[in-house]
Amino acid sequence: MRRWKLRYLIAVVGALAFLALGPRLLIDALTSATERPDGPVAQVSTLRFTPVADTYVNEAHPHTSYGDRLDFDVDGKPVKEAYLMFNLSGIDGLVTSAKLRLLVTNASPHSGGSIRQVSDTTWSETEMTFKKRPMIDGPVLSTLGPVEKGQVVTFDVTRADLRNGLVSFAMTSHRQDGVEYASRESPNSPELVITVTTGGSGVTTVRSTSPPGDPVLVGAGDIASCRSNGARETARLIASIPGTVFTAGDHAYPDGTARQFAECYGPTWGLFKERTRPAPGNHDYRTEGARPYFEYFGENAGPPGRGYYSYSLGTWRILVIDSNIAVDKESPQYAWLQQELTANPVICTLAIWHHPRFSSAKHGSQKKTASIWELLYAHHADVVINGHDHVYERLEPMDADGNRDDEHGIRTFVVGTGGVGLYKFGTPLATSEVRDNDTLGVLKLTLHDGSYDWEFIPVPGGSFTDSGTGTCH
Repeated sequence: MRRWKLRYLIAVVGALAFLALGPRLLIDALTSATERPDGPVAQVSTLRFTPVADTYVNEAHPHTSYGDRLDFDVDGKPVKEAYLMFNLSGIDGLVTSAKLRLLVTNASPHSGGSIRQVSDTTWSETEMTFKKRPMIDGPVLSTLGPVEKGQVVTFDVTRADLRNGLVSFAMTSHRQDGVEYASRESPNSPELVITVTTGGSGVTTVRSTSPPGDPVLVGAGDIASCRSNGARETARLIASIPGTVFTAGDHAYPDGTARQFAECYGPTWGLFKERTRPAPGNHDYRTEGARPYFEYFGENAGPPGRGYYSYSLGTWRILVIDSNIAVDKESPQYAWLQQELTANPVICTLAIWHHPRFSSAKHGSQKKTASIWELLYAHHADVVINGHDHVYERLEPMDADGNRDDEHGIRTFVVGTGGVGLYKFGTPLATSEVRDNDTLGVLKLTLHDGSYDWEFIPVPGGSFTDSGTGTCH
């Protein structure tokens, strides 16, 4: 009898505890489940740097050095240009933000000036004069409007090429009434604040949200060269968009070597390797057998050494094709694709490969992929994504001969805008709907059940965009 009472008392206490704590525990569990990102969480760190050198030069006194002043001037008449140099370290990931903070010590009410990167990092603040100043050869990174004395202002320099080692900036103004900023010799030294993201599947910042259950596919082709900063700019876009990352070939320029993958692709789009499903390009094959490509991506690139594979996203079937190897009707790849399309009938099908069957740009329409297109068309595929031509082009739904077919045609996106230099267009195809060759960026597809939304997202400073909705056959 006593044992029964004790058990009863324990049960009552347990029930009361659940009523008190259960809902909170349930909410915590649901919150954890919904907030957990796909794959490992990225690590975000903030680095702060003060200048190792800063000065200005004065057109009115072309042989005078001003490196020991408490302020540096920026003016349009007489021309006064300011220079700052930082020694960066600890940048072992993607720079997702870089802000230069300055204290205004004297100003007119009109302009805080503009800032640009300078490739020359050999100058000395004690020897710099107007006659000996380095060339200002970088694009404008940021421009400020009116500033006030005592104000701490911020120049956004995220688009600069920021790597470990020395980096140099110049500040100019087109106004005749200038501004003065506190130098490193003052108690209020300039400060460069850099945010770096490493590892994981991307940061948790989301550019736009999608309805629950609707997967996102985002990416581009023709991506990383150590000779340009484009891949860093597009990688910052990828970092802000959750979902599966596609690539449309040509990851590491110019030859797809292991070193180029490690040094050019790795610090940019390589941060999202765990959520990337790649397609190989011709530059990847410049190294025999595209071996570094297959070794770098591992199982995410499909069966070892083959180059073609498939996967599912929601209700969609995604087919990745290797257009660098045989795709004719007698090829193993064609037989594989035919079997995939026959054995896995779905409402929505999307295919990705490098060489476009139809394109209005430099390389143009590639007949070598005609057999693949015909097979996809016969099985009512919906969307094809290509690279190779370094442009953005959206083409109308087309049949196997390239004629418009709204009922059964395949819509094409050529997205060679991942980071390297852009190409010129030739004569536009009759089915070309939208074209741009001025803007780097990525294509985001939200894959619904029976339909899809597309959006071309430009890098900061780019004005071109494209968006719309399509339905599956």
